Amino acid sequence: MTLFKKIYIHPLTIVLAIIVTLTGMYKDFLIIFLIIIIHELGHLFMSIIYKWNIDKIYIYPYGGCVKFNEKLNRPLKEELLILINGPFFQILFFIIITILYNNNILSFRNYLLFKTYHFTLLFFNLLPIYPLDGGKILNVLLEYIFPYKKSNKLIIILSYLGIIFLLINYKNINLVMMSTFLIIEITLYLKRQDYLFNKFLLERYLYKIMYNKIKITNKLDKMQRDRTHIFKVKNRYISEEIALNKRFSGKM
Repeated sequence: MTLFKKIYIHPLTIVLAIIVTLTGMYKDFLIIFLIIIIHELGHLFMSIIYKWNIDKIYIYPYGGCVKFNEKLNRPLKEELLILINGPFFQILFFIIITILYNNNILSFRNYLLFKTYHFTLLFFNLLPIYPLDGGKILNVLLEYIFPYKKSNKLIIILSYLGIIFLLINYKNINLVMMSTFLIIEITLYLKRQDYLFNKFLLERYLYKIMYNKIKITNKLDKMQRDRTHIFKVKNRYISEEIALNKRFSGKM
């Protein structure tokens, strides 16, 4: 499947495009759409460098999202750089827009539109709320410190708290609509935690994934990304491979 065939444009995006065309706000829509595309190209560029498998590229009215068909145990560094590169591309794009404006190639009105939508989309997307880039980046940073299972729980709690903070302090119909979508996404993510944790363990079991850093623990729940584990069980030490064999053979 080619990359183009993996692009999915949400029906609401098409509806919005029709509405803005009829109301004469097509320029605003095109600018927002262009910023979103540039942002997603940043994620795609870095994912191609690291040879991540791209599943789908979603285009929503408020932003985009690249879904990957990858192992949960890919290096944290790779995931972090893929996430950061979206905002980085967007910032670079705005710098180019600013240069065009300073050289009288772009009008003040168009520059103002670019500036407004650039900062609005950038700051919103970097909020520490899952599944926004800011939430995913924070989740990866948490995974450097905490076990995989605990990191996911923390980002879910922080995401709910972030939405509550937004709704209390900023009363806006657009924000309410966005918050509703985010709550749905976080709740779906919450319901998938058992599945994701089992997948995390199963990958380690099937692919014998090893890392240079060693962590001593006594529970599978405390397993961490980018770590190879040694388990202390009844005053003796066993390897991660043996512990996972016991888990999936029903003995642990």
